Amino acid sequence: MDRNLIQLGIFAKTFDRKTSAKLADAIALSGYECTQFNMASIGLDSLPLSLDHAQLETAKRDFDASKVAIPVVSGTYNMIAPDPQEVEQGRHGFRVLAEASKALGYRTITLCTGTRHAQDKWKFHPDNAGEEAWSSFRAELDRLIEIAEAHDVMLGVEPEPSNVISSPKAARRLLDEVGSDRVKIVFDPFNLVEWSNHEHASDTLLRAFELLAESTTIIHAQDMRRDGKPAAPGTGFIDFAYLFNLFLRGGFSGPIIAHGFGENEAASTANFLRGLLPAKGPAR
Repeated sequence: MDRNLIQLGIFAKTFDRKTSAKLADAIALSGYECTQFNMASIGLDSLPLSLDHAQLETAKRDFDASKVAIPVVSGTYNMIAPDPQEVEQGRHGFRVLAEASKALGYRTITLCTGTRHAQDKWKFHPDNAGEEAWSSFRAELDRLIEIAEAHDVMLGVEPEPSNVISSPKAARRLLDEVGSDRVKIVFDPFNLVEWSNHEHASDTLLRAFELLAESTTIIHAQDMRRDGKPAAPGTGFIDFAYLFNLFLRGGFSGPIIAHGFGENEAASTANFLRGLLPAKGPAR
């Protein structure tokens, strides 16, 4: 484990700023060294139809000046939407993000593994659990793997209860089936525990860790209140000290990205999370 490779980050969309320079400064001043970027943070669509390379160069220069890295970008669309045109448009936006990866420096694009719900990619539909939905997702994922290979990026799959990859078990099945090093896991405890069973949250996370740790490259630090609502890490019932210890002992060295709270809690959350991580040594 190289402790110097562990970066503490935050969703860029936590902040509402008009320019990339102000956004990067806000992230750095709140105590973070990286971000999960979103093109919406610089006034574009999250999955843009095209990109202005001058705008990307400006964003990269501004983030470099603030010493904020961009290891990952949000590229979510409904991969099994009932409307095939919606899927095709999402795939086009994903391709644009892949093409822009070198300009901004990210290597991972996060996915929404999809739902048959026609209006909301984050809402459950009973057909999600069927083999037809699985097959549709796998076919779309294969297309994204081809794009990822062409542009040397990784795909960040996050188990979401409302999506096809709804659990650690489903994610493990995917990893075993797909056989591609391009497919990695985004481990978000909020999406792995149940608020109604909060007293067993650490046991649940341990089982998920055992299934997915070897393929996890990003941890999402999002806490949960006892009513099931998201909360800033340290203000809910998830034991982040326990979770981080599992991953650190297992050799994890990727970004830890906080989200699920407002800008007013950004600095205090950074302080809390940094206190759970090993101190970094001097640069070599």
